Amino acid sequence: MDSDSKRQEQGVDRISALPDALVCHILSFLPTIYAVWTTLLSRRWNNLWRSLLNLDFNDEDFPTKRTDHFMKFVGCVFSSRGSSDIRKLSLRINHCENLSIGAFSRVYRWICAATRKNLVELDFCLWFVSSSGQNDELELPLSLFKCKTLEVLSLLSNCITYPAATKGCFPSLKVFNVSDFRPDVDSMQKFFSHFPVLEELTIDAHPYFYNVFNIKVSAPELKTLRISLDYFSHNYMRPNNIFINAPKLENLGVTDGVLTNYILESKRCPERTTIEYDDRCRNDDDDWFRDKDDVFEDEAPRFTNRAAALLAKVQNVKYLSLDSRPKCLEAWCVPALENLGELDLVLRDCYNWELLTELLKRSPKLEYLGLEHKNTSYELIYDEVEDTPEHEWNPPEFVPMCLSSSLKTICVYRFKGRRYEMEVAKYLLNYGEVLNTMTISTKSRFNTQDGCPYKTEEEICKEFRVCQKGSKNCQVNIIYDAGFDFSEFLSKGSVFSS
Repeated sequence: MDSDSKRQEQGVDRISALPDALVCHILSFLPTIYAVWTTLLSRRWNNLWRSLLNLDFNDEDFPTKRTDHFMKFVGCVFSSRGSSDIRKLSLRINHCENLSIGAFSRVYRWICAATRKNLVELDFCLWFVSSSGQNDELELPLSLFKCKTLEVLSLLSNCITYPAATKGCFPSLKVFNVSDFRPDVDSMQKFFSHFPVLEELTIDAHPYFYNVFNIKVSAPELKTLRISLDYFSHNYMRPNNIFINAPKLENLGVTDGVLTNYILESKRCPERTTIEYDDRCRNDDDDWFRDKDDVFEDEAPRFTNRAAALLAKVQNVKYLSLDSRPKCLEAWCVPALENLGELDLVLRDCYNWELLTELLKRSPKLEYLGLEHKNTSYELIYDEVEDTPEHEWNPPEFVPMCLSSSLKTICVYRFKGRRYEMEVAKYLLNYGEVLNTMTISTKSRFNTQDGCPYKTEEEICKEFRVCQKGSKNCQVNIIYDAGFDFSEFLSKGSVFSS
């Protein structure tokens, strides 16, 4: 084929040759304003955007961030659609300036219009700061709650309220994500009790320091529940409660900076549980910072009791991930974990050695152990934690059953080769009689006082080569300077067998 023929073939408009339905499908993956702009490319496309099944409006797509421009565009799109269905509506209003109260009524009408068009998924974000200082609110339409086609709902807002939920709400809703809501509102605290077919729920809340909240989650088909609570600087003393009635719950994730009491009303235990007692909080100026150990000193006993109660409710888990601020989750909290097969434990500042010992003793079927060494950010020198008595490793009096019968894989993350880190790793390697693999990831971080690394790759490898191993088949992988991704364990590093 000569060059002229090639140029002619390259100039063919293949997209315009596609059927209208296929072109609409392609345009549905674009922000709606870009889909409308495609009319400049071809007259044939002038009306295709009017039939898009997915509508995506984001005020960030408007460089001037002018409320009138954005609101006018969204209104024009809705008024131009006719009877076409809307499968997904994404409406995100974050940065518009001078958003008026009248704009709320327009947003209300758009949501109502979408629910009449067989809406399947709604992603709604409305962040509003009133110039007058008043707490203006948008009440979600009841038609959204009663929509028979809605399956996925995401809400992120600091100013929406909810009508009183009743039976018959959300008949088809399977996935619900809610963020930045106000848990002090009575209607919101009862809101989570009306989900007949919900399978996945994510709650991300920021309790106000002067409020106590009680949330009841009741969902007979719920399989995955994630709860994340960040708090204002004085809210840790409030007796907050979350009641969970989910007889089919399989996955539970809790990230909690509040002293929350979790009450699992169902007898069934989730198979996978992730618990992070985070040390994040917010001050009254909405600035993020980390608390020091003494913040919870007076409340530590109550915190530990509630942590113990939650662990007791999930003691039949098969997978458990634990991450707790130092001195809050004590070793005595650990129940018998007869079915635990996989454990991930974060060791903050080399604390929680006793917690590790107790977990090994009480997990006779453990097959996988993941350890991550993490420094709390309030340390003046992040990686400078001395080998003090409170960091000391005391091996168990008797070798845990899992080391001699079931533990096959160990991964150690952010390893620096400090004395007690080495002692723990060598102990596990020494008594792991059925161990197949121990993978150790170390980062070349430098001591800011003397400018020397903790240990070189060669030094770490040398220590483990001469270490006595309980399993003849055990392979030790040293991953040096692996960054922060566990997947890199499998792709590079020094490897040697016993």
